[in-house]
Amino acid sequence: MPTEYDITAAFEAIENELISSMMRNMKRHRAEETDEGFLWSQWQAEQLQALAEYKRHGRTKFHAQFQSINKDIEKLLREAKKQGGMEQEETILRAIQQGATLRPRGTMDASFFRINERKLDALIQATTEDMTRAETAILRRADDQYRKVIFNAQVYANTGAGTYEKAVDMATKDFLSNGIQCVVYSNGARHTLADYAEMAIRTASKRAYLQGEGQKRQEWGVTTVILNKRGNACPRCAPFCGQVFIDDVWSGGKASDGGYPLLSSAIAKGLYHPRCKDSHTTYFEGITEEPKPMTKAEREKLVQEYNRKQKQQYARRQVKKYRRLAEHSLDEDNRRKYAARAQDWETAYTDLAIDGANEKTVPIPVANSVDSGILKAGTQNSGGVDVHYVGKLDRDIYRCVTEDIVTDEVIITDERIGHIKERHPNDFERYERYITEAIASPDFILEANRPNTAFVLKQIQEDEKQFELILRLKVSGDPDNYKNSVITFLKISEKKWNKYLRNKNVLYKKE
Repeated sequence: MPTEYDITAAFEAIENELISSMMRNMKRHRAEETDEGFLWSQWQAEQLQALAEYKRHGRTKFHAQFQSINKDIEKLLREAKKQGGMEQEETILRAIQQGATLRPRGTMDASFFRINERKLDALIQATTEDMTRAETAILRRADDQYRKVIFNAQVYANTGAGTYEKAVDMATKDFLSNGIQCVVYSNGARHTLADYAEMAIRTASKRAYLQGEGQKRQEWGVTTVILNKRGNACPRCAPFCGQVFIDDVWSGGKASDGGYPLLSSAIAKGLYHPRCKDSHTTYFEGITEEPKPMTKAEREKLVQEYNRKQKQQYARRQVKKYRRLAEHSLDEDNRRKYAARAQDWETAYTDLAIDGANEKTVPIPVANSVDSGILKAGTQNSGGVDVHYVGKLDRDIYRCVTEDIVTDEVIITDERIGHIKERHPNDFERYERYITEAIASPDFILEANRPNTAFVLKQIQEDEKQFELILRLKVSGDPDNYKNSVITFLKISEKKWNKYLRNKNVLYKKE
């Protein structure tokens, strides 16, 4: 079953292919230089011919991919609704075991299920129609940008760019910096197709899930819900955390169902905005424990965490920007300059991630979890943040990083898992079984850019794959509730493996 990350990654791959195809044409059809300068008119004619082929190729190649992705979106939304219904039924049955007096409403009229199915169909149709318009827009925007570069290259050459490569780099800099920004929001902000897809699909998937939950509540005659209080709610939704509502949006509730405000009133004030990660669960009178209202200190902490995440997202966008520039610039000096900038932003991103991971690390039970796998391991929820026990490290091995290691337990947070899935699609799903082995028996530990951090390399012989893992070690100066924390994990190429060994200081090598 495709995930939100899979679909977003597919759109990002299409954008990268459109950019790469254009830049390959720029390299292939180089302007001819004479004693009088470059023959730009001839070059522009060749590039316009290449543009016509680029347009034909793009529409032929990507049409089938777009159709496949749109079918995946429909599958994802239908599965989200199904999952919401199943998980809500489990919640209701557990509440009955704890003493809730609930009974199904009896045989539901067929029209009830038809109405709910039509709601899901309408959500799927609206989402896929929006994506279809965006898919058309990315091809049109790519064509427009290509044509703009063709004519701007001569302008920059005439202003003293010097070489063909520098002229093309100047003409493509804005395009490569921003990506193919084909979607324009109502406030005028431009976004790439992948960025828009991430927002639209995450929002639609949440609504489909909430539809499934709401339908199951209607079957049992429950309409009260409580908004989960979590440790990293956004400031916009934080005022609603821990409040009980009557769900008149998905569960068919009415104001007469109790003395609680309607959920629609909170939504009107900003709850469940695009990209919202907050959620609600069923509230059972007398059984569900109401969280205490957020304290002033908790609200201030939320703002700090929100600001850190905004900085982290900005750093991530800068990494993507300079990676594109480094990969596609024609001039070697520019490529080196942009590669260095990308590395600087990667370091900044990792620093922010380490800060966030440590803030979210909490003590967790480890009994009966060593052999159960990461996502089946001992898990504890603290303020809405899940952490998972990974395994143990050998302190003797990791003393090459620091002598001051105070625990051998290693964990990974849901936030870090999400980061890995987003930055390195499919790596976690395919290879997470190797994380414990990489930590317990590393092939190399390299010097990292941050103190108390292990840069681990591990080669899995039977799978013939190489992996990179960044591990933040807990030292005595850290707060008591910190643990050794996995920051990131990804599969790397043999070329990158060898580059690391050439360019980085090796602290440990397995004998």
